[in-house]
Amino acid sequence: MADIINFIDGNVQIIFERGPTPAETYRDAIWLTQAQYDVITAEEILTIQQQRYDNWLALTSMTPDYSIDSTEQ
Repeated sequence: MADIINFIDGNVQIIFERGPTPAETYRDAIWLTQAQYDVITAEEILTIQQQRYDNWLALTSMTPDYSIDSTEQ
């Protein structure tokens, strides 16, 4: 999916998605003021998108490092 850019009340919403398959797709939106959007580069937007995806991927692939022992009183 290509990014969707909406202009809403002086703000800019950039909707994007990343992922290897439709079932494992991360969807998010970046909100910027119009002034921020006017000066940010396409590369900076891609970097923000990738950072958010990487953070999501790290969180969703974490395994707990603890166990619950139901026999403990």
